[in-house]
Amino acid sequence: MRFILTADLHISTAEKDYSLAVLNEIVGVCARERCEALFLAGDVFDSRADVEALRGAFRAGIENLPPDCAVFFLPGNHEELRAGPGGAESLDRFDFGRARLLTEKPFSFGSPDPQTELLAIPFQRDYSGYRAWKAPPKRKPLRIVLAHGTVPGLAYTGPDEEEPGGILDADLFTWLKADLAALGHLHGGFSVRQGDTLIAYPGSARVWREGEKGKRRVLLGVTEASSVTLREIPLERAGEYRVVPVYAAPDGSLRVPRETAGFSPADWLSLEVSGLVEDERVAVQALERLQGDLKEKYRKVTVRTEGFSVLGGVSTHPLALRFIKKWEEGAASLGAEDPEAYNLARLRGLGVIKEILESRR
Repeated sequence: MRFILTADLHISTAEKDYSLAVLNEIVGVCARERCEALFLAGDVFDSRADVEALRGAFRAGIENLPPDCAVFFLPGNHEELRAGPGGAESLDRFDFGRARLLTEKPFSFGSPDPQTELLAIPFQRDYSGYRAWKAPPKRKPLRIVLAHGTVPGLAYTGPDEEEPGGILDADLFTWLKADLAALGHLHGGFSVRQGDTLIAYPGSARVWREGEKGKRRVLLGVTEASSVTLREIPLERAGEYRVVPVYAAPDGSLRVPRETAGFSPADWLSLEVSGLVEDERVAVQALERLQGDLKEKYRKVTVRTEGFSVLGGVSTHPLALRFIKKWEEGAASLGAEDPEAYNLARLRGLGVIKEILESRR
């Protein structure tokens, strides 16, 4: 069996065209790779309101799959957001076209092909009772467990993981005799083997929140006998999260040193502004113009100004001007080797200069 594993598409009315373009690319990948199944491991939609508004567009999108490609839709925590009483089970009232909705808790069981078993676990805040689930014994060469949650200890999830609970003990996959744990919820993709189980997160199919760096992707799975192999396929229409350093000169003018020729219109640009300026208003006006120009070209443009500070008289002070000149000379010759370290040196150097000049007043 050949299949695509994807998760965390977060289709939303707020970014309808963008998120549906990513869905259409995933459908195109399935067709190109002659896949027999598409596994959607949760958070296909961003909220229950988005399910209600865009399920028709979702149905239309997956209709372009090859006729023999089955679609398995596992609910995640976002399908429950603002859902009211009933939670994920109430999704059964909606028509998702060709997609088979896997809402049964604690799990549902089926066979996507003659050699493979599928045990599907929709999002739950507490999976701790898995040893009492009475899962059927494994009878086929390969078992895939499709689930949505966090396996602790495998990857850093960040300080702002938005959903409490949903912890999947790795022993759950051992207990269920899974050959592949196909998972959603963590937006950074990775695969790791624990015992006899290959645990795989494809990562978010699109850039959903700030800081999600790197290419978005899906995983192409190929099963053979009792083994499965996975290969990453990048998604071009998802774009990338790009950090763009913006330097504010003492006179308030801005410089964007990074070349943007290779960027995609689907990219999310984060402008990280640093500098020591004499008049903040001049720099802010220049920044607003820059942001407006970039918004015409890219999906989203946000601004971070933590490295931005103000000091009267700095635009003509010899020490500040001399430091910036030397930094620019060095950046031209050495900064490309380690741009982040060189940019940090500029920021800290200007901070020290600010402290020196303020202490002399």
